Amino acid sequence: MKLRYMALALASAMLLGSAVAYAEPAQELPDAEDMVIDYDDYYGQVLHGYYNYDCYVSEGVYRTAKFYIPENTVYNQPTVFIMIPGGEDTWEFFVNSGWKDACDEFVFHAVLVEPAEEGGQWGDIDDEIAYLSALRDDVSYRPFFVSFSSNFYAIAYGDSADVLMKHAMKHPNEFTSVTAVGITGIEPEFLEELKTTPSKEEGKFLSDIPVPVFMVAEEKTEDIEALIEYWKHANGSSDVQYSCAYADEVYIPAPWTTKEAMDNEPIANVLFSTAPIEEYYKPENVATIYKDFMCTAMRYPGYGNGALRASQDIYEAGFEKFAAKVPGGFAEDGSDLYNREWYVLVPDSVDPAVPAPVVFDFHGAGGTGDEIAGRSGWIKVANDRGIILVCPTGSHTLSIRNVSDMTTNELFRAMWNTGEASEGRPDDRIFVRYLVDWVKENYNVDAGRIYATGQSSGGAMSDAVGYYLSDIFTATAPVSAISYSAANAETALDNPIPIMTCIGTGDPYFREAGFGAEGEGFSAGRGFVEYWTNRYNTVQKWEDFTYMNDDAICSYQAGIFRNYVFRTAEGVPMVRCVESIGKVHAYLPSEAYMIWDEFFATFHKDAEGNLYYMNTLVNFD
Repeated sequence: MKLRYMALALASAMLLGSAVAYAEPAQELPDAEDMVIDYDDYYGQVLHGYYNYDCYVSEGVYRTAKFYIPENTVYNQPTVFIMIPGGEDTWEFFVNSGWKDACDEFVFHAVLVEPAEEGGQWGDIDDEIAYLSALRDDVSYRPFFVSFSSNFYAIAYGDSADVLMKHAMKHPNEFTSVTAVGITGIEPEFLEELKTTPSKEEGKFLSDIPVPVFMVAEEKTEDIEALIEYWKHANGSSDVQYSCAYADEVYIPAPWTTKEAMDNEPIANVLFSTAPIEEYYKPENVATIYKDFMCTAMRYPGYGNGALRASQDIYEAGFEKFAAKVPGGFAEDGSDLYNREWYVLVPDSVDPAVPAPVVFDFHGAGGTGDEIAGRSGWIKVANDRGIILVCPTGSHTLSIRNVSDMTTNELFRAMWNTGEASEGRPDDRIFVRYLVDWVKENYNVDAGRIYATGQSSGGAMSDAVGYYLSDIFTATAPVSAISYSAANAETALDNPIPIMTCIGTGDPYFREAGFGAEGEGFSAGRGFVEYWTNRYNTVQKWEDFTYMNDDAICSYQAGIFRNYVFRTAEGVPMVRCVESIGKVHAYLPSEAYMIWDEFFATFHKDAEGNLYYMNTLVNFD
């Protein structure tokens, strides 16, 4: 039997069923050094059970929280932060409220946020907000389980409700939705202050940032009325009032008619009920709140305050999951087999009798194939344009990671290895070649129209496609990543491959210099541009443009996309750089459409590998 993480046996032994309490309720997290790789269960979540976590808040200030990770969880399941009411035992409240059963049934993670002393009371709101923010950030760094901050949800009970509400107002981008059971109201002076406090997006104040909210109060006071009005404004809600099975008042946002709605959907509802708060401590309400309210939305990276979009079940959208043992490339005999996974969408718009184009979409560091499938916008593009979509999951490595005064392991952070294999780390270029062959064998594919894109680490993988896999891909479009560090590798190929890259003007990796960045690292813009423009001897060169400012000299601007196009003497745009104005480290659905319609769809190869632009042979002589 393959060795697994040493504490797994202990955790499994503790899990005796939802109705049985633990002998010692909270176990201690293991040492990161004790982790091992299970090649057969390569993406398995190895930690299960109920654990204590020590959270660093500030100099000399530590607080505790509890993690609950049910059996059968996989990477990037939703995470619910549950703020325990004062005077309650954390474990007993978790069980008696129904949240533990919900975790086990719906398979999501729970972070139990507790007062400074378990069973004590919540203290100064500002101190508690600092604790909640620090804990939320730590969980986003994957402390021994694989969480994904886009599906972080929070619910607070009793005297913690006002803490969560005020936190959501000060930090509206930190949770997708908030539920406050026992809210009493927020002081009017604070509400007024938020109307003039800048948010993380230029021109928007904190009071303008939408957050789906569900509030329960024992009476509807003037302070509660003011709070409802505050969120109606922030969420762009109409004054039309509805009701539902679990809320007396429901206000929904007015629909948007701009293209911005593609990247940031108007889905933040405001819900309110007047009821004894004990009614919402009952287990029968938990599943409804979780399924019907919390996990209907996700807050993806997009602009400074995040981008709300409806959750999408990729299996309902038509994806299938596949897995196979794939050699990593380190063992000469091919014995280092990793059980790799990938997700494939063949939309109804694809005619099985006609060879279809294929797009590979690579996720970023800490992501997975299923999460990039749901957030990048390519599902809609694939359906609209008749494209087969392939979303694989990258590899991870067994190494210590120190972040936020915490030691964890890179085992919980899948990303793409674009270099040589090592012991315990596969060469992902081998995996991608395997997948291209697999797709050709299993579907009616147009081998001359196979494209690659991806975000961050996935952008680096897309970038590597241009260097190492240009014999099997037609064009590539890295997003939130520009690098040319692989260009001098002996194994790089020289097949002509058009390359388009998109970065955000609000992305901290590129904000200062953008495509003009020096060096050879992740954000080496100038080196990237000069390598590819020299390779194709384009008419336009790096020095013909200026970058990353409102007065930049560029080829043209269309909406939020500032374009720098480098053409050959025949007018072929072999290199194209795009600055997405205001975007952070993210992949926007509008970018997916732009990449397909304006770039990928204009290029194809024939059976001999010759490149065509707009159905005209590209000549490089």
